[in-house]
Amino acid sequence: MAVASAEPGGRGARDAPGVRVEVIGAGAVRHGDAAVTGLALGGRRARVALAALALADGPLPADRLAAMIWPDTPPPTWPVALRGVIRSLRAALEPVDAGGQRLIVTTPSGYRLAHDASVDLDQMEESLAEAGAMAAAGRHETAIAMAEPLTVLDGGLLLPGEDGAWLTPHRARSDALALRALELVAGSAGALGDHHRAVAAGRGAVSASTLNERAHRVLFRALQAAGDRAGVVQAYEACRAVLAEQLGVDPAPETVDAYLAAIGSAPAGGSVGPRSGLTARVPQPSSAFFDREAEAASLAAALREPGLVTVTGRGGVGKTRLVTQVARAPATAAALSGGRLWVSLAAVDRDEFVAAEAAMTLGLPVGTEDAAALVAGLLAPLGRAMLVLDGCEAVLDGTASLAASLLAACPALTLVVTSRVPLAAEAERVFDVAAFPPPGVGGPDEIAASEQVRLLADRVRAGGGELAVDEAAAPFVAELCRRCGGLPLAIELAGAQLAVMSVPDLLDHLAGLAKDGGDRVRGIAQSSYALLDPDEATVFRRLAVLDGPATLPFLREVVATDPIAPVRVVRILRELTARGLLSVDRSGPRWRYHQDDDLHRMARELLDAAGETGHAMTRLADAVSAMLPTEAKTPPEPYLDAINEVLAAVRTVLGAATDGLLPPGRGLDIAFRLHRYWAASNVAEGRFWLSRLVAGAPPGPAAAHATYALGYLGYWAGDTAAAARDLHAAAEQLAGQDDEYAARALIYLGGLADDMDRGEDALGYVRRAIDAAAPFGADLQVGAAMGMGCVLAERGRQEAAWFAAEAIVLCRRAGSPEQLAATLPTAAMVCWQVGELDAARGYVAEATPLLAGSRRIARVVLLSAAAGIALAGGDGGAAVEFAAQADADARALGIDREIPLIRCVLARARLAGGDVTAAAAAAADAIAAARALAFPYPMALCLETAALVLLDGAGHATGDGELADAAGRLLAAAELIRDRGDRPGPVTLSGDVRRARVAAARHTAMALEPAAAAELGVALLATLSAAVGTDQPC
Repeated sequence: MAVASAEPGGRGARDAPGVRVEVIGAGAVRHGDAAVTGLALGGRRARVALAALALADGPLPADRLAAMIWPDTPPPTWPVALRGVIRSLRAALEPVDAGGQRLIVTTPSGYRLAHDASVDLDQMEESLAEAGAMAAAGRHETAIAMAEPLTVLDGGLLLPGEDGAWLTPHRARSDALALRALELVAGSAGALGDHHRAVAAGRGAVSASTLNERAHRVLFRALQAAGDRAGVVQAYEACRAVLAEQLGVDPAPETVDAYLAAIGSAPAGGSVGPRSGLTARVPQPSSAFFDREAEAASLAAALREPGLVTVTGRGGVGKTRLVTQVARAPATAAALSGGRLWVSLAAVDRDEFVAAEAAMTLGLPVGTEDAAALVAGLLAPLGRAMLVLDGCEAVLDGTASLAASLLAACPALTLVVTSRVPLAAEAERVFDVAAFPPPGVGGPDEIAASEQVRLLADRVRAGGGELAVDEAAAPFVAELCRRCGGLPLAIELAGAQLAVMSVPDLLDHLAGLAKDGGDRVRGIAQSSYALLDPDEATVFRRLAVLDGPATLPFLREVVATDPIAPVRVVRILRELTARGLLSVDRSGPRWRYHQDDDLHRMARELLDAAGETGHAMTRLADAVSAMLPTEAKTPPEPYLDAINEVLAAVRTVLGAATDGLLPPGRGLDIAFRLHRYWAASNVAEGRFWLSRLVAGAPPGPAAAHATYALGYLGYWAGDTAAAARDLHAAAEQLAGQDDEYAARALIYLGGLADDMDRGEDALGYVRRAIDAAAPFGADLQVGAAMGMGCVLAERGRQEAAWFAAEAIVLCRRAGSPEQLAATLPTAAMVCWQVGELDAARGYVAEATPLLAGSRRIARVVLLSAAAGIALAGGDGGAAVEFAAQADADARALGIDREIPLIRCVLARARLAGGDVTAAAAAAADAIAAARALAFPYPMALCLETAALVLLDGAGHATGDGELADAAGRLLAAAELIRDRGDRPGPVTLSGDVRRARVAAARHTAMALEPAAAAELGVALLATLSAAVGTDQPC
């Protein structure tokens, strides 16, 4: 007989009015706390019948059900036998009140389950869909918790031992669920930075479904996010091999694309920072590597020790090639667990730009900060890492200065510099790369075996030819190598020319190149250049304005102008590549073209000599400008990736405008149109360029707009004084003009005046902004109305919610979907601040799908508001997830002004969950973030939060009087800040503070100045955290 049992995880009657049927595993039927499981359901036929009915889409005809139960041949009296199976199964279900017709219903068309019955496989699918929604909303921890139990699903657990064909689609469905769950876990774990968990999920997907290419793609993406480029390559090779061996096919195009994308965007040395990215990776080798084994081994040994190693040698001797070979070697990777990074300085011609170029290549914010300190701050925690500064001869002083700063701050760093001459820095180890020795004077075999001739032959083969080294040709080949001076680049250039002429003819062509002395690379490159037709020579020169690799579409925009038609560019590039005057990186989904540093310098000199620099730079600026939206206010998402692809060219254009190579107005216009891009990618880099362009700009609309953009980015960076100065200057310059950016400047000035506790000034600015916005479109009017809502919300005035609602109504009526997505989060924040939680929840729910998967300021505000709303609703887990994601995104984007509030909500959510140690850490981090801002009021919330944590600690530790007294002093200091700015604080966070004031009232609370209160708070939070962790008295 069946056994009724109460089991953990059973669904109670109130939770599931119907019955739950489980088809995965031994099989079960549950109702409330009772269950009939396994053999208690009956024999094999009963369990097959139950699973078949549970998996059917509707009523199952009797003959089909019989065929499932008796897959070979049903008995002659199968109708009677089938009724007996159903009758026995119904009897077995009586103990869970599912007997008779209550679960298995007889219909005219067959049998079916009752409508209110649920099936575990269906519920798993619903749960996975909900987990996906959680991930899209940024609640990755919840998504993982929901999806991870589903990763162990296996189609073989569905009626194990049965092999009926009808089970195949259902087992495939189970396997697909498991794969989707693993994919979701990998993605969410990667978003949280838990790359070990993400890669484990990817490997689990491949292990569970070896021939499913989607599983392999999950692993590629996880390894890419972890920065394990070598792992991506190995995973692809394993995928290709298993498909070839078991199916006899190659990977599908989608799999190849996923692989190429992964190896094209993962840093070669592993992920070392939030935005170190593509431009800082060790480059792919561009040519063969011959007979440098001894030098490579010696350099590898030098790189295993921390300190400065300068690799020197003549131009074209192969310094960069040698360092690339050693840096990419597995042994080097193993010795440098902190990663390997590469910065090219070949395009930098001023010493003061060296540190800034390094920081920006590494994806670090620059702005007005010390760029060298920023780079050191990235590298110091990495331990045994390597940074290569390539091509430094034009900026030796700047490189030496950066090297000194880095080595002082990063004792475990290996810093490699390539230059034609040493830096002459302290403790510098100089590694000189010598030219290849000349070929021997023996017979053809000895000459053919020399390093130079082997490299020459390889280059000739790459061009489709074959180098003959016989009795007749050997002397000419040896002479050609001697004329190349043993320089690999010169040999490769000469080899490229042998595709169109014999060795003796090439020697005649190089008659002007002296046998000894002179610049061999330049001489042979000039001889190759002389063979170009006029159009090819023009393209070669124009490539000089492209610093860094460029894809074909962008390159064509730069070089194709009269008399060169765009359709001829591909052929010309092929010719330049064949002659060795241009290199191609074929490792990514798009080929990327670039010139060797020596050839790049030669091209620039030729461009200058031809008087074409201004024209070529204008073409480059045109190409960059064409990628930008005409309206600077356009959200950046549509062009974000395109600008990232050509960021080196953008920097070249802005640098040219700074140096006077482009008209000032051109640089100002491009920088202004980039300000939304910088807001979504790197606020500080935008401030870096705008501050330099604005400094020397003549008055006019272009300067005013760029000044507005500088103030806009300063606002989001939390630099209140600078932002107010710049926005005020922009508003004054545009006063009286029909220009919407005057109104935009006034909107932000209202917010800044609010930051500086000038409430009446803030309201005045916003009222002026509302008037100024009236002639313009809905987007500006929405901004002005929302600006008023923000100012009023900071003062706790309920009418703030009305202005927010008006802004949303106007946005829905006349605004764009993009504006609605950007405005809803601010409306949610305003309503949360004044306690209108229902409205706030509605705005969050509407905004969440609009901003899913994006990384922009609006999403940071959305996550912050969602965290506060969750905390107010008692959902501490959701509050922690939202706040943690908001904090990560805000730091990545440089949105410093939002961070103190986010961390305060995180600390209170941790405290509500009973994790005093984590709450103390978050409160201390909040104080640190508030200290970094130029305006004081965020410190009030941070001090209040710290006081709440200390009071909670006082209730659990001895010495509680000291903690309570300190909490009272922090609360008193916070009250002083609030009184100065008429800021009562968010309504939803104020209740706990009022109760804390009452609790601390019996202790003497002498108010401190904010700076002293912050120091006291951080010190006591650290003490409390240590005491809680060791169960010691405070």
